[in-house]
Amino acid sequence: MAEQNRTIIAIFVALVVIVAAALGWWYFSRDRAEEPVETVSFATPTPVPEPTPTLEERLSVRLSGTTLATSDAVVRELTTELSSHPKLAAWLVNEDLIRRFVASVDNIASGVSPREHLDFMRPKGGFEVDEKPNGVLVIEPDTYHRYDVVADVFDALDTEGAVVLYHELEPLIDDAYAEISPANADFDRRLARAIDHLLAAPVLRGTEQVEQLVVTYAWADNELEALSSAQRQLLRMGPENVRSIQGKLRELKSALEETEAE
Repeated sequence: MAEQNRTIIAIFVALVVIVAAALGWWYFSRDRAEEPVETVSFATPTPVPEPTPTLEERLSVRLSGTTLATSDAVVRELTTELSSHPKLAAWLVNEDLIRRFVASVDNIASGVSPREHLDFMRPKGGFEVDEKPNGVLVIEPDTYHRYDVVADVFDALDTEGAVVLYHELEPLIDDAYAEISPANADFDRRLARAIDHLLAAPVLRGTEQVEQLVVTYAWADNELEALSSAQRQLLRMGPENVRSIQGKLRELKSALEETEAE
């Protein structure tokens, strides 16, 4: 109703201006035709942009006073509320946790493996292959199990709590992303793209062939080898772990989309 009243008032003011202008033209054209009419132009006022909220203004009450430089302690405390898995606490002793998260998401969205930023999650043990009687090489199943703990920690996260914490940390996340992204880039979109990129990776049977290069191995299937390094890294975690991680990613994606729709 208030919007309707403003519209009626605007129309009324416009009519008054038009009528006043018409009467003025009639008056001056009748009695003062010989006098030149002076044209008055009005400059369009430049809209004053609203000031950008400061980091402190964007933070929740319990994060008041937190900056990127001091955020690790807060992230450790709040993230442990999402899971009681002991390995999660061990990983959180690392520094620059928000910057690592942002850089990893940005890498994955570009198809790049985030190993550089998640080196503390590197599994113990080496990569091993199993040579079949016909000379075919496949990945040794125990090699996949090296990543079981990563998949277990990720799957154990409370989905709704993770989304709530993500939105609460978003001001700090946005500041970290601004350090490595073009101006006005949207991290929410980057995160959605990273999730979709990993969900697009196929779930393998576990018997796919590999071939040895000089010091590493590659998929014998050209289509698999043509996947991005981020997707190939995911596949090296093994079929069961890929299913688990992709299942949690679908939950997170759905929960994030629900909060955006609210």
